[in-house]
Amino acid sequence: MPSTPKRYRLLLVPIVLCAQHAARAQSIDYGALERLFQEPVTTSVTGSPQRVADVPANMQIITAEDIRRSGAYDLAGVLQNAAGVDFQQWTDDQAEISVRGYDQPYSQRVLVLINGRQVYADDYSFTPWSSLPVELDAIRQIEIVKGPASALFGFNAVAGVINIVTYNPLYDQVNSASVSAGSQQLAQASAIATLPLGSAGAVRISGGARSNEDFPVPAPVNPDLVGHINQRRDANLDAALRLNDSTSLRVEASTTHVEQNEVNPVYQFDFERFDTDSVKAQLSSDSDYGLLQVTAYSNRMDQSAGAGLAGQPLMFSDRIDVAQAEDVYKLGTSNTFRVALEYRHESDTTSPITGAEIFYDVISASGMWNWQLSPVLTLTNAVRLDDLALGREGYTPPGYPLTNQDWDRRLHVPSFNSGLVWRLDDNDTLRLLAARGTLLPNLVELGALLYQTPEFGVTGTPIQAPTGVENYELDWDRALPQLQGQLRTAVFYQVSDGMTVLAGGVLPGPAGFYVTPENIGDSSASGASVTLDGRLADHWRWSTYLRYERVRQTFSAANAAGVGAVDPQDETPVRLGKFNLGWNQGPWESDAFLLYQSRTSGLSYNGLVAGTLITVPAYASVNARIAHRINTHLGLALSGQNLLHQQQMQTSAEPVQRRWLATITATL
Repeated sequence: MPSTPKRYRLLLVPIVLCAQHAARAQSIDYGALERLFQEPVTTSVTGSPQRVADVPANMQIITAEDIRRSGAYDLAGVLQNAAGVDFQQWTDDQAEISVRGYDQPYSQRVLVLINGRQVYADDYSFTPWSSLPVELDAIRQIEIVKGPASALFGFNAVAGVINIVTYNPLYDQVNSASVSAGSQQLAQASAIATLPLGSAGAVRISGGARSNEDFPVPAPVNPDLVGHINQRRDANLDAALRLNDSTSLRVEASTTHVEQNEVNPVYQFDFERFDTDSVKAQLSSDSDYGLLQVTAYSNRMDQSAGAGLAGQPLMFSDRIDVAQAEDVYKLGTSNTFRVALEYRHESDTTSPITGAEIFYDVISASGMWNWQLSPVLTLTNAVRLDDLALGREGYTPPGYPLTNQDWDRRLHVPSFNSGLVWRLDDNDTLRLLAARGTLLPNLVELGALLYQTPEFGVTGTPIQAPTGVENYELDWDRALPQLQGQLRTAVFYQVSDGMTVLAGGVLPGPAGFYVTPENIGDSSASGASVTLDGRLADHWRWSTYLRYERVRQTFSAANAAGVGAVDPQDETPVRLGKFNLGWNQGPWESDAFLLYQSRTSGLSYNGLVAGTLITVPAYASVNARIAHRINTHLGLALSGQNLLHQQQMQTSAEPVQRRWLATITATL
């Protein structure tokens, strides 16, 4: 449909959806929509299929082709090349991802989802990337939303969202296996198989394993933490079942085990273990009352730290149970509504002093109205209210200055998203965006961390306040048919109020004082970005991303120099650039990626918390991949990362190393 103007292709969406007799509701055939629009399509923002240019948010989609050609062997490596994403490599297997700066170990501000299920961990409010139970070859696309999106995506989507969409076994027959080997003693294997069940549906099973050594670490690091082999294992089941012509059931179950060196939230080198289990069921129905969807899932994560606190290992058992119901329905041809209710229960055990549990129950209500004001003008407004009831039960040590009743507290947290999208013509789109999201205190900050000696203690506190993030933004997208590409620009201003540090306050008690989390002040970020990409002569593809950003912070005197392990003003690069040049012809394809980051300063562990600033010089790094398709079923790829130097300082931790990787992939 090359001759159809893009603005009219949206009129064909109902035809495509109605043609999907099997499980139409929310079991979207992304492949059919991509063929219709001739580009990737999302349904996650408003519940209806949309091109990226029409979404009332700043969104980028990483396709399966982008993932393959990245040359990365893990999710964080794929995201390293994405526009608007900040990337920090702390150890061989620990990389941290953020959006528009504010990156640090255990980065907190981005909600990460797999098929709508939260994989963001609420014990420390971070994403343990290595523990995500998904193989790269099972991913159809990765959607990156820049800016607060709590009212659109849910709990703690405070400064961005990364939504990972896997292939639906109902529509996509994915069967592959790969084996990789590389430097740092890397060995990795992955397999995916799709099993058709006739008219009943299909099941996909996948799994993988990886082992490798870490980058060299300095002599002062605890010798008990050195010499471990990093390990990762995961298994995943995804079943999509047709119950009738309008109703489907999708069931997912997964498990992972990870052991790896990390730099923790106070910039201390540590050896961490993660064990996760999850099960999810989603019932979707295309009814007379709209597209109804009921979802329930349960996540279990056990996280242990070898170094822990003052030599005592930490062990947290985080549990999340979520039930959601939503309805997407249309009134006439110009109004689409989405209403949703959600209940979640989350709990975490205390550590290193055990015997107690911190928990909260949250009831959330949200609503969205997408109003087609005219054929070229759309206004979307969304609101959400989280009602959180906090609690604690179990053991309190002698001399502890708090009782379980101190946790009997409620929080009422509103959030909103508003977006005006103006299609000037077939090539130009303007977006005016405003949003507020809220980062609720995590369970460690609320009291799961509990350490006590006769002289002092460390604990969370129930009076910790949320962090709010407001964002105001103007975007301009322009399609460039002559370059087979597009120009995307954004100007944004963001304010974060009530930012939190893990160790910044003091609580007096009968057995001595206690170090506690604290809201230390506000910060603001203003910036602009430009993304330009295209294709040449059918064999070449290229992209350029440039961002300028200034972060300012007003912190309490005790934390002004980063004593509490939060310092976005110094850690966010003022200038960030990403460049890609790719080529393919016949059975060959190759890509090169250049990352440039201006000088920053990073925090370093000083014995209790981070408090020393270390200059990180400006640097450029290059990743590259070359691949050959031997036949229709077999391919060989060679990838390299950080190719300019054998080792390079990119964070305040140890230098990253040059890495090589060879992969053989078989597909059916």
